[in-house]
Amino acid sequence: MSNSNKFQHALIVITHPDTQSLSHQIAQHISHDLTGKGVSVEIADLYKEGFQAVMTLSDIEAYRGRQALDAEVQFEQARFDRADIVYFIFPVYWWSVPAFLKGWFERVFSQDWAYKYDEQGNLLGTLKNIPVKLIGTATGTQSGYDRHGYTQAIHKQIVEGIFAYCGIDDVQTSMLFKADFIQADDLKVFFEELDQTVLSQSQINTNA
Repeated sequence: MSNSNKFQHALIVITHPDTQSLSHQIAQHISHDLTGKGVSVEIADLYKEGFQAVMTLSDIEAYRGRQALDAEVQFEQARFDRADIVYFIFPVYWWSVPAFLKGWFERVFSQDWAYKYDEQGNLLGTLKNIPVKLIGTATGTQSGYDRHGYTQAIHKQIVEGIFAYCGIDDVQTSMLFKADFIQADDLKVFFEELDQTVLSQSQINTNA
């Protein structure tokens, strides 16, 4: 989907237990910007909603084709299907997404919905190819992440290993570094960067 496309509905997925956290502040900033442009916004606050992030026997049985997916998983998939653009906002834990969000991917991005295999065993990503924005808050510095390979690791694990695997190739990653020591002026600068690099793409769909 190119920058010229216009969006009607956005999904914001937040993975942070503290409603006063930077993750929630970023989500509020994005939601306010989108609604101001006439884009409807659905917020999935996974902690507040009590999403079960651990794979269950029921999930395994559904993977084996022996039963239907749990209603909770189907609900999350329907949220994703409704969206024209999706934002994932999270703190970086040990150089990756939190276990809670990883569990969401494991349960929600299920076989036959997010991906499948043809009769020859070839992988087919089956998610609709919409823009995905990953926005993380990190304690370290960008130079440190780049030097130690953490930036590339996140790209390999998440951008390629999850989204590209499932057929989505329009993924943008934005990181707020030194998040534990952020000052109001620095946060304002980060919001301005989001406005220019991420939210500038989120326009009103005049055909809605």
